Amino acid sequence: MKHRALGITVIIALAVIILTLTAGCSITDALRLRNLFPGYTTAETGTNTQNPTPRADQGTSHSGTNSGSADARFKRGSASEESFSAVEIYRDNINSVVGIRSESKSTNIFGQTTVNASSGTGIVLTGDGYILTNNHIIEDGTTFKVTLYNGATYDAVIIGAEKSNDVAVLKIDANDLQPAVFGYTPEVVVGEDVIVVGNPLGELTFSLSRGVVSALNRAINEDGTPIIVFQIDAAVNEGNSGGPAFDSRGHVIGMVTAKVKSSQVEGIGFCIPVNDALNVASQLIDYGFVKGKGALGIAAATAYRQSFWGSTRVDGAYVNYVIAGSAAEKAGLAEGMLITEVDSTEITTPSELEVVIRGKPAGSTVVIKGQNSSGSFEVTVVLDEYTPDMIPAGWDYSNGTIM
Repeated sequence: MKHRALGITVIIALAVIILTLTAGCSITDALRLRNLFPGYTTAETGTNTQNPTPRADQGTSHSGTNSGSADARFKRGSASEESFSAVEIYRDNINSVVGIRSESKSTNIFGQTTVNASSGTGIVLTGDGYILTNNHIIEDGTTFKVTLYNGATYDAVIIGAEKSNDVAVLKIDANDLQPAVFGYTPEVVVGEDVIVVGNPLGELTFSLSRGVVSALNRAINEDGTPIIVFQIDAAVNEGNSGGPAFDSRGHVIGMVTAKVKSSQVEGIGFCIPVNDALNVASQLIDYGFVKGKGALGIAAATAYRQSFWGSTRVDGAYVNYVIAGSAAEKAGLAEGMLITEVDSTEITTPSELEVVIRGKPAGSTVVIKGQNSSGSFEVTVVLDEYTPDMIPAGWDYSNGTIM
């Protein structure tokens, strides 16, 4: 499987420990993730033939709004509902949890084909087959399988994925699924019980672990883009990513996205708050992408300087392609330019440029500086809105990332 390097930095004061971050995907996917604590993992699938019967009151739909996350397609729980035991929560909600297997094929120079696979966990959003999970589980895959707790397995397609939020939505051709019941982010408090269900190691399918919410409003930086998460001490491992974190009422309050892995550390995991995940999922279902993010309209690649001693990477983002009619073309950006600064932020790599531009709202104005064949340049650009159809059909990403 092709693995893209993900730069991940957690803003947490753990002064005496050198840590390693590992995000909840497969063991091989874990190698993509670094720079938080040295070592990050992401998580994954399985089948089980048991099929528990939900309580009569389970799955009651409670419509309502809170913190801008009010999509009526997703079931909301009531804060006044009673608490349940771990046995009851598992029994009544396990059919809302799925296993996910992502596969891709590669061919070596000898013509031999290798299947690369990763696995993770997902949450049933709707009865007609929408599944919530992490982007990092599926981003390198070409085919996807979703397995229910009763053992039924379905082919899945990607409805949309958002790398900067680590959220993705899959769709399977199924009906009468049991949607998860979601809680509200503002109701989460430090010290409350939390139950995690997922597929650790991709083999120990539909496993339960429990703990408490350890802290709120932690910031994880994935490729430099901060994701606000809450911290838990329930055991999560490779394979748990994309799975639910339940509160004591059986409501999903978060989606597992990362854990800290180190021989010196135990019980540090992270969850995307449910309101944030559902806000992104709603846009992915409606549009296939998250609206309102800025775009330049270029392909940026890494530049190299050739010398007698070989090639040396040049700091900056090399403009390798300009989309006709784009904000970049209108501002005077052209192929062959090297972007080194955006709004006083130094740019040393194409990924840094992508993070800065995606972090700006569409319609905002940025000042871009860099080098061209005649010396230095400075242009002012009014950003377009990023949409997936900006990317030319059959685009070869070895020529750069469209942003």
